[in-house]
Order: sequence, then structure tokens, then C-alpha cells
Amino acid sequence: MNENLKVCEDTVQVPVKIEYELGEQTEQRLREMGVHCVGETLDVEYYYDTDSFQLASTQTWLNQHNGQWGLILAEEQELNHAQSDDTKKSEVEHFEEKKSKILNSSPEERSATGAGFIETSSNEHPEKKMCKNKVQRTSSDMSPTYTELSDPHAIMFHLSKCLQLPLTHNKMQSMTMKNFLKMAQIQMYESWTRTSTMKFSLPGGFSLVVERNYRIPTETPSAFLMMNADVLSISSELEKMDRLCKELGLKPKARSLQTIVEA
Repeated sequence: MNENLKVCEDTVQVPVKIEYELGEQTEQRLREMGVHCVGETLDVEYYYDTDSFQLASTQTWLNQHNGQWGLILAEEQELNHAQSDDTKKSEVEHFEEKKSKILNSSPEERSATGAGFIETSSNEHPEKKMCKNKVQRTSSDMSPTYTELSDPHAIMFHLSKCLQLPLTHNKMQSMTMKNFLKMAQIQMYESWTRTSTMKFSLPGGFSLVVERNYRIPTETPSAFLMMNADVLSISSELEKMDRLCKELGLKPKARSLQTIVEA
């Protein structure tokens, strides 16, 4: 029997899922109904630096996302690998996304985290000190470009040079990132939630899942209304869902009904 179909006595039920946009009054109406969040999943990115923000002051940013480390740096150093133009473009866009998030934070947040170190512009003093392993930009292109390292050992190698740490290559090969950060006195100073997913259990066997994408602040959160519908009275079941949709103030999306059923 199809595992997606649920047999309850003489009825056959099938999961139904319809996507809406979250309405301006939806959250207020959920509270009025006494509905609470029963599950939340956050996609969080963490930023690291020293107490004096040595990395940010040299256009270097260390982050961790989904257990993966990344080091974004001004591409003024000869790296041990070649990159295509498309790869560089993708990395620049990736950096600009992270940089924009911190620059657009409130003054209080920036003063608390020291994120103001990240802001660089065309009127920045060219004689600003950089890491010793940096080289000067060519006169034909004064705009900085960026690259990202993802291999933990490559990251530790670059940071050890930038911070002038007395570490040999052999020592770093057997060192974990956690131990390296402790030795380098690098710690997490800020976190940013990229996306969030909240699940609500509603009366009548309905569920509501709200997804927010904080990377696009202007994007309206998506809301997925779900239920197990009796296939023998599917019309009345969908009418129930429609009434609940209106009660919650959800906005219809130009999408067709989604039923989670295997052929």
C-alpha cells in the first residue's frame, strides 16, 4: 500500500499542502486562537574575529555555516589554486551578501559587535596597514576583489600568517579548527539567521509552516497550510482549508494545489 495514504476505518486520507503568503494579521490571529509554535528550525551563520577585530580591519572575514568554515579575504595574495572568472564572480556576490547584512545592521548592533570595521569605501586611506602577505593592487584596477577559502587547513594557514602566529605547517596539519581558534584568541562575535522555519499545530488536524528568508528582507514569508484530507469528501475538506485560510488572513499564491501522493 502506498505509504503516503492513511486508512482510518472506512476512509482513505491523503496529505494536502497548499502554499500561501503570510498575511499582515496572520500572526496576531494565531495568538488569538491560542496557537503556539511547536517546532522551529533556524539556518544560522556565525562570524568570528579577535577582540580587537584584527581580521575585519584587514578585509578578512571568518564565518561558519552548517558546520562548514569559510574565510573571505581581499584577493591581494597569490593563492595556491587558480580560479575561473565565473567562480570569482560567485564568490564576490557571496561576500557582498554577508557584507551587506552587517553594514545594514543598526548602529547599536555594529557598535556592540565591532562590525563597523568591515565598512570600506573608495575614500579609505590607501596607506592603511594590511597583513604582511598582501601585495599592492595594480594601478589599472583599484577596486578590491574577494575570494573565499573553505578548506580548514588553508584557512588556518592564512590566518596564522595574517596574525603572525608561531605555527609550523606540520603543527597545523594535526590541529583542529577549535584548537586553532583558541590558540589564536579568535571567538564568535556575531550570528545572523539566514532562514527560519516555524511549525504551528492548528485545531481540526491542520498544520501551518511559515518560512522566512532573511537574505531577502523584502520577500513576503511563505506559509504552507497542510491537512490529511478524506479523498471521498475532498471538496468539503478543501472548503474547510479555504475557511481556515481566510480566518488566518493568508494571501493566495498563484500556485496550483499540491497533494503529496505517489502514483
